[in-house]
Amino acid sequence: MIFKSFAFTHPGHIRKVNEDSFYASDDRGLWIVCDGMGGHEEGNFASHLVTDIFEEMQMSGDFENKIFIMNKQIENIHNILKNKVEKSVKDITIGTTLILLFIEGNKGVCIHSGDSRCYNLRDNVLSTVTKDHSVEINDLYGYRKVLTSALSAPGNLFVETTRFIVKKDDLFLLCSDGLYDNISSKIIKLSLEDKSLEIGMERLRSSVLSTKADDNITAIMVGNK
Repeated sequence: MIFKSFAFTHPGHIRKVNEDSFYASDDRGLWIVCDGMGGHEEGNFASHLVTDIFEEMQMSGDFENKIFIMNKQIENIHNILKNKVEKSVKDITIGTTLILLFIEGNKGVCIHSGDSRCYNLRDNVLSTVTKDHSVEINDLYGYRKVLTSALSAPGNLFVETTRFIVKKDDLFLLCSDGLYDNISSKIIKLSLEDKSLEIGMERLRSSVLSTKADDNITAIMVGNK
């Protein structure tokens, strides 16, 4: 099975800088979305560090060995970001979420940390492959979402690895929270059902940009059509 992809990223209507990044390689069967945190230079650095390293990374061996290599690389990136924070003379926050999809033959895996998501459309049913690493709290700032895990978050690194069998008609959507916080699951499902990835992505793009779009937005649609 050969899966193809179509992607877009946009800063949204409020933020001047896009701290998201993505990597899409149909040849390698590898797709990544990252949502950087820390503001402007810091968030941009963190998210692009992930995608730049994975673009250059070499993988060998069987499917399980490649998963091992990817997880070790994620641990390495996490440590690079933590060291940057510890060595900074300023009190900075720097980090990034990560959602990674890797497909080889009929085997697939999602590796994620944070609240960037992977959706799957199979047999007309839309589901999330990943679970958000976040909680909602109510404080002086009102209701807001707080990440419980991310690369360079305080504490130990938590990365979730989800393996699954891939079917030829499977469709996937990787995205940052700037997308799913502003549009419904119905729109996501309709977009994945469009006759081509390009048309589906244009539906997603126009739908989310017709909202307040108060965050950076990045999405990759992956399918065998």
